[in-house]
Amino acid sequence: MKKYTAKSVAEYVALIEELYKGHIIWFRGVADTKFKPVPGVIWQNAFNVEGALEHDFLVSYKSYVAQHELNSWEIYALMQHHGLPTRLLDWSESALVALYFALTSNPDSTEIRGVWALRPAELNKLSTGKREIYCPAAIKAAEFEVNEGIMINFNKYLPPNLTPNDDDLYYPELPLAIYASKHIKRIASQKGCFTVHGADNRSIDQFLDNEYCQLIEIEIASNEERLKMISTLDSLGIDEEFIYQDLDSLCDRLKRRWLK
Repeated sequence: MKKYTAKSVAEYVALIEELYKGHIIWFRGVADTKFKPVPGVIWQNAFNVEGALEHDFLVSYKSYVAQHELNSWEIYALMQHHGLPTRLLDWSESALVALYFALTSNPDSTEIRGVWALRPAELNKLSTGKREIYCPAAIKAAEFEVNEGIMINFNKYLPPNLTPNDDDLYYPELPLAIYASKHIKRIASQKGCFTVHGADNRSIDQFLDNEYCQLIEIEIASNEERLKMISTLDSLGIDEEFIYQDLDSLCDRLKRRWLK
């Protein structure tokens, strides 16, 4: 894998421009470059309790959300967004949002932070034979032909309790890149999107050539430099309030700005 490094927001943006070249790119910020792009159900080894977690969430979640008319994919995204281990892995269409997460996740960490850059169309070319990215939450037909002789059934990627009418339960082998529904406010503000794993538990970078899934290391010599980069992102409109869209994050932003 070719190594990319950035020591400032400006260097990072220049790298993104170099990588872009007209391609759709998704980004994922991590507090430690050793964190590979695999979903929580894998790295937390939650396979044996995957169904139980999902079931208990479905029993209780409606008392905490204002909007109850969510379809299976939106509920699954909600589970992922609030920290349950699922087969979904969060990405963002925004390089700056991903950098924010890389800089703010686990603030006490002294490990090398980084941002994964994925070309999702290439992942889907591998999985379906076509460089198309779909939003399962917005498509009425769960199954259709994506390429000559190649069918896709999005519901096969869902866990059992979210596909109650499917008697033939199995996970497809390869992961898939999907757009997220914008009905969930935080996901929309973070320009969120997902990869969803099937039966093969390898990390996303292991499925693709290096040019299609790359890692940018964020070289930070001190915590002061990290905070300086966060301040620069703040000046570009990427801050706690923008990311989380609630009163707690508004107050966190105000405290950080005025109680230095």
